[in-house]
Amino acid sequence: MSSRLPSTRPTTRRERIKRNEAIKHRDDIFLDKNSPTKFEFDSGVAEVFDDMLERSVPLYRECQNLTVNWCKRLATPDKHIYDLGCSTGSLLLLLTKSISTIPKVHLIGVDNSAAMINKARNKLSNFPDSVGFVKANLDDSFLFNDSCAIVMNYTLQFIPVENRAPLLKKIYESLMPGGGFILNEKVLSEHELLSETFVEMHHDFKKGHGYSKMEISKKRDALENVLVPLKLSKTMALVREAGFTTVDIFFKWNNFAGL
Repeated sequence: MSSRLPSTRPTTRRERIKRNEAIKHRDDIFLDKNSPTKFEFDSGVAEVFDDMLERSVPLYRECQNLTVNWCKRLATPDKHIYDLGCSTGSLLLLLTKSISTIPKVHLIGVDNSAAMINKARNKLSNFPDSVGFVKANLDDSFLFNDSCAIVMNYTLQFIPVENRAPLLKKIYESLMPGGGFILNEKVLSEHELLSETFVEMHHDFKKGHGYSKMEISKKRDALENVLVPLKLSKTMALVREAGFTTVDIFFKWNNFAGL
């Protein structure tokens, strides 16, 4: 019997292309010694953002699917659904496919990053008439059309704390009767003793998805004073103060929550 190991099948061209694309879009921003000291939604982040979310946000896809389910229930003909902080358009792509049977529901993606808007346009290039995009800062001066649903997935946490209440008030006033606001957010623990444990468990999640201890530390430093989470009770209070009377938690994973 030959002692030679069996030869492996040569990688096909399609497999090589797929592998190279995966490498191109893999988040390794904080592996470089010259990695940014302050996190920004620039072209470099936009290129790898989908991978970053998948590997950084626990149960990311499940939250996306829950959000789509809520939007389907809220979708109303001739009204608008806004994705505030739409980034690369992943949620809008899911929504486009999910609400296609409901006539004249207008999907609008809003982001203040030109790089993100460009990625989103490319991702939805097969649906040019289904989604509109607006490059704008999210504050109380933003003008909404009549809306049946407004989504903020991991976006409010990047808005300056002092600007959150006015923006939430504007969102409430822009929703039709029976409309809904879906908010997914990173939050702080209500209990100081648990806070560090939640952070450690989140870091363990990231390590399990291929991030090194150095990458996690450098990104945490870069997000300091850029991503500012609040306690869940405080965020819920802000939502209620904006005018919402029916507020509940539909998702919770340690320091991540959905309202």
